Amino acid sequence: MPDADAARGPRGSRAARTRLPVSVVLLAVIGACATILPSVGLGTRVAWTRLPALLASEQARLALGLSLRTCLLATAISVVLGVPLAIVLAHEWPGVRVARVLAVLPMAMPPVVAGTALLATLGKRGLLGPLLERVGIQVSFTTAAVVIAQVFVSMPYLVVTLEAALRSRDTRPETIARTLGAGPATLLARITLPLAAPALARGAALALGRSLGEFGATIAFAGSRAGVTRTVPLAVYLEREHDTPTALALAVVLIAASFLVVGATGVRWDLLVRRLRARPSGSTAPGPAGSSAHTVSAPDDDPAGPLPPLPGAPSPRGRAVHLCFTASGRDVAVDLRIPAGRTLALIGPNGSGKSTVCAVIAGLLDAVGGEVRLGERVVDGPAGFVPAGQREVALLAQAPGVFAHMSVLDNVAFGPRCRGASRAAARQLARAELAAVGAAHLAERRGEELSGGQAARVALARALATRPAVLVLDEPTAAVDVAARQELRTLVARRAAHDGLTVLLVTHDVAEVAALADDVAVLDRGRVVETGPAARVLAAPTSTFTARLTGTTLLRGTLAGSPDRPRLRLEGGAEVVAAPLENAVERAGFQPGRSASALLPPEAVAVYARRPTDEISRIPGGSPRNALTATVREVGGNGGLVTVVLELGDGQSLRALLTAAAVAELGLRPGLPVVAVIKAAQVRITPRGSVVRNTPATR
Repeated sequence: MPDADAARGPRGSRAARTRLPVSVVLLAVIGACATILPSVGLGTRVAWTRLPALLASEQARLALGLSLRTCLLATAISVVLGVPLAIVLAHEWPGVRVARVLAVLPMAMPPVVAGTALLATLGKRGLLGPLLERVGIQVSFTTAAVVIAQVFVSMPYLVVTLEAALRSRDTRPETIARTLGAGPATLLARITLPLAAPALARGAALALGRSLGEFGATIAFAGSRAGVTRTVPLAVYLEREHDTPTALALAVVLIAASFLVVGATGVRWDLLVRRLRARPSGSTAPGPAGSSAHTVSAPDDDPAGPLPPLPGAPSPRGRAVHLCFTASGRDVAVDLRIPAGRTLALIGPNGSGKSTVCAVIAGLLDAVGGEVRLGERVVDGPAGFVPAGQREVALLAQAPGVFAHMSVLDNVAFGPRCRGASRAAARQLARAELAAVGAAHLAERRGEELSGGQAARVALARALATRPAVLVLDEPTAAVDVAARQELRTLVARRAAHDGLTVLLVTHDVAEVAALADDVAVLDRGRVVETGPAARVLAAPTSTFTARLTGTTLLRGTLAGSPDRPRLRLEGGAEVVAAPLENAVERAGFQPGRSASALLPPEAVAVYARRPTDEISRIPGGSPRNALTATVREVGGNGGLVTVVLELGDGQSLRALLTAAAVAELGLRPGLPVVAVIKAAQVRITPRGSVVRNTPATR
């Protein structure tokens, strides 16, 4: 009986388990006996020593040969006809519920009734019998009748298994494949069915087992002619009276075949094949039970270091985007413009319509009554609709959606192949893109063997391999850790700058906005409530969401100093000392003079009345502090805390959060000169990519 509370693990640890009621365990034992004991009883009656001789008899050989031929043919027909039927039934259309019931009705139909129904349809006097007889075709009481009977009773097992799997499948890989240019046939052959392969294998195995054991419909529709229609089940039934040993021997064969067929569906054949292929080189290490093997030589994460060169010469190909549509069903009405080669960050609360905007631009949703224009090309409007994958738009979503059944190389080559590139050319481009994101060593791994950060980089390479003009990023870093998030952010920034891409970024991360965005649009309840340059929107938000989201000051400038003592040099000449860079990627890519941003919370800003002699900046020793001259621009807020907006010499804004008592004591009011003091430990520097964009500044 299962342990009530815990079980001893392989190293002596105890893993908690759920207690099972005693009644459940007893009933399970009785149920197991009810299914196993009959087979055991049959085994006690079989003449095991005579088994080879019994199976070599003429009657046994004829029955076994006929059963093998007919059940294999019936299974093949079931796959050819059942797979399309399951695909159709997995979709929603009027009357599909009734169709699903009719498709699986033979499973619940008594076998003799099934045979009678076939005879009434295809027999000499049946519905179609006379028509078939006129063209010289007789079906009933022939070997063809055996195959038809087996298909009739077994195909529903395949259909119901595959249809259930298709209805419950994750459709995100198919959505991604559409954005990469896959048509309906490619989508079905390379994505949908390969991902549903386990269910297809189980359904085919069940159909094979059912065909092998078919009796009632066969004897009613095909009869029992030795060598023509007498399959093994019929032979067992007919031989059990005058040749019991042969009947028992054939019964054992049926049970063994059924066990092997059904048991084969529980084997991880893909994992077994990979292990067998890898065994001679000894380059794999066993992973946890149920997990895929990883090569020992390839690390899960790339070491920090210089990023590899980008493929090809810089070639600005971004296009301006104009999106104007109203989706009444989703309560979204948006009018957005993104200049060519710039990045717009689209932020807003959950459910505000951000993903809807991404889907409309990518071509996954129709902008009913609106228009989507990429440059001078109208891809969605009254004149027509250009589907996803044909718009020069690449979509990178929250889940990387790496195709688990493909190698990484085939994942990245998928888009170019869908667009007509040869296999060799697509693979060459894929290797270049993988090298550009530092994932060349992953090329031969399967998609299911990647860590989160690796999958994110592969997904980026796959999207860029389609050579898009517009890159849509729908929170692509939401599912990865901090280090992987920074790596992906850096890769996106340098590639967008190198190719001059137009980027739409959906995010909830202020650091991402600082590192990537030129402009910001705030979406709330399906409407754009705020737009403008990123620095202005984040520093002085006018929407409730943005103020709640940021609570942070963003300053723009250029890098100075070193990774251990970084500084941000503002346009007016003032410098802000920040905390040492901790991220290995940021440290490796540190370049003085490179465009960067500084992030600091309003709680980190202390405000002092301006004096001719600033005592704060002259304190010797201690932790580094920044003292910036500023002017009070706004004073506002409710409750005990007051938000004070300060304007620096170069026009940028700084936010401070003070108590009402402090505001009153300092006499803060608009126009008053003050000194803002910030501890360096509370300032975070964020580089804006390895290549500076050739676009107008956003300040």
